[in-house]
Amino acid sequence: FRRYAEFGSVSLLKAELDAHGVISKRREGAQGKLSGGKPFSRGNLYLMLQNRLYVGEIAHKGNVHPGQQEAIIDAALWQAVQDCLSTNRVERSLGAGAEESSLLAGLIFDTDGERLSPTHAVKKGKRYRYYVSAALISGKGNDQSKGRRIPAGDIDGLVLDRLRALFASEAEITSAVAPLGLDAPTQRALLGRSKDLAEHWTRLTSLQRREIVLALITRIHVDEEQIVMHLDRASIPSVALPDWSLGSMKPALPFEPLVLSITASLQRAGKGIRLVIGGGAANGIGSVLASLVAKAISSRAMLFSGQDGSVEAMAARLGVWRDYLAVLLRLSYLSPDIVRAILAGQHPVELTPTRLIALSRGVPHDWQEQKRVLGFPTP
Repeated sequence: FRRYAEFGSVSLLKAELDAHGVISKRREGAQGKLSGGKPFSRGNLYLMLQNRLYVGEIAHKGNVHPGQQEAIIDAALWQAVQDCLSTNRVERSLGAGAEESSLLAGLIFDTDGERLSPTHAVKKGKRYRYYVSAALISGKGNDQSKGRRIPAGDIDGLVLDRLRALFASEAEITSAVAPLGLDAPTQRALLGRSKDLAEHWTRLTSLQRREIVLALITRIHVDEEQIVMHLDRASIPSVALPDWSLGSMKPALPFEPLVLSITASLQRAGKGIRLVIGGGAANGIGSVLASLVAKAISSRAMLFSGQDGSVEAMAARLGVWRDYLAVLLRLSYLSPDIVRAILAGQHPVELTPTRLIALSRGVPHDWQEQKRVLGFPTP
């Protein structure tokens, strides 16, 4: 219940439970038949989150009565969960995509060790997501100026792009897993699959990205000048090699976490706040961004060549998801000025490949509006 109230998404809740190996209780039924002992389905979770037994009540024929059992969920948490479920149902019916991912929910902390919680604001019908310090949410504390309010899209994109860079680097992966003592065949397989994962990174679904984040990242600290990510290095092979596990490898002490840093600082941009990255990181991200835009333009040319009868046929021939191809085709309609700037590495530093893909669905046709949405300077 607490995690759902934090995530606001049953899909993310299920992903976390699956990542931690949480399964339903095993039961022995009539004639010794066993049931349970399986991962929770989304349907199971929806039913549990609406089951009044947990709050000490019982529902019968549409009426709610006090139960004989003791409540194990307090009333405030129960109501918060019901409100969130209700809001999600309404927004789904309106096509608003209520289960938009808060990728780093539960993982991100400020310099004082306070957890940053996901929240959002709606302005002119558009939803803006943030990670916010507890002091700013509650209005308590002696010095709220130390609190953080970080644009979720910015930091989500930076973290994902740093993970992609990790898997793309043979040297980094080799160093990261060195303490695990992998045998040579496993190491070769890991390097090959890591490279494949990095190359297909932009095709991952939001749920797949969240699963990778949950499997790898144990904690993220955000301070004045950098983002520090703590990774479980023992989980790196299992992300790239799904069938791999530590197995008989039982170290006497836990492996030291892998620490990755991103140089970044919060800066005011117009009336808002943006998370701006340092030059070294920006150069690496820029080359991936340029490759993405070039791929988008070539995809549109390929579609218009008539080689394939439809987007579906083209996706099947290329061996990619239709949704990923649709993203590329939408990006192929960026203005010539934006394309030239990206290819020349002169784009806003906060515009990462992950952020561009996330924004692709809402990019307007008007070229000036495109610049505004993507963070380019406008007259």
